[in-house]
Amino acid sequence: MRNRLQKAFAGVHAEAALKERTLERIYAPAKPRKRARPLIWAAACLVLMACIGSGLFFIPVSAIGIEINPALRLKINRFDIVIGVEALNKDGRRIIEDTNLMFSEYSAAIDALLADSKMQAYFEQGKDMEIYVECDDEQRCTRMLERVEGCVGSEGNVTCHAGNGSGHGHSAGKQSGEHCRHHRHRGGSEE
Repeated sequence: MRNRLQKAFAGVHAEAALKERTLERIYAPAKPRKRARPLIWAAACLVLMACIGSGLFFIPVSAIGIEINPALRLKINRFDIVIGVEALNKDGRRIIEDTNLMFSEYSAAIDALLADSKMQAYFEQGKDMEIYVECDDEQRCTRMLERVEGCVGSEGNVTCHAGNGSGHGHSAGKQSGEHCRHHRHRGGSEE
C-alpha cells in the first residue's frame, strides 16, 4: 500500500519534504478525537429543559379578578407570578397603562394596584372593590385568598371571593354561591 501511495505522489509536483510529511500524516497513528458529544448532549438537554421550563412558566393556573369600576384580570402561573394582565373595561385599560404588573408576584401586583393614585380615587369616592380568586385547586385557592386578604387589609370596602376557575363575572352571580367556595368580607370573617 505504501508503494502505491508513493507512486501516486511521484506524479505530484511538490517539494520532496512536503510529500514526505503528507505520507507521515497519512500513516501516523490516529489521535483520539476530543469527544464533543457529551457537550452536545448537555447543551441539548439544557435547551430542552429551558423550553419545558418556559412552557411551565407561561401557563396560567389561576387568575385574580379585580373590580371597583376599573375591571382587571391578572393571570397567575404556578410560581405565583403575574404572566398576563387583562383590562376588562376602558377604566381598567387606563389603570394598567401606567402600572407595570407583569412578572411580579401577585400580592406585590395587588399592592401596586392599591397604591396607584387612580385606584385610590375610586376608594375616596366610596366605591366598593371586589376581588375574585379563580383556581381549580382548592388548597391553592384558599392560600391565594388569604394572601389577597392580607394585601387589602383595611383598604376601603373590599370583598374577596374564591372559586373554581369558572371565570370572572358579575358580583350577583358570585354572591349566589353557585361558583364560590369562599366568600369573605374585609377583615377575613366568613359569610
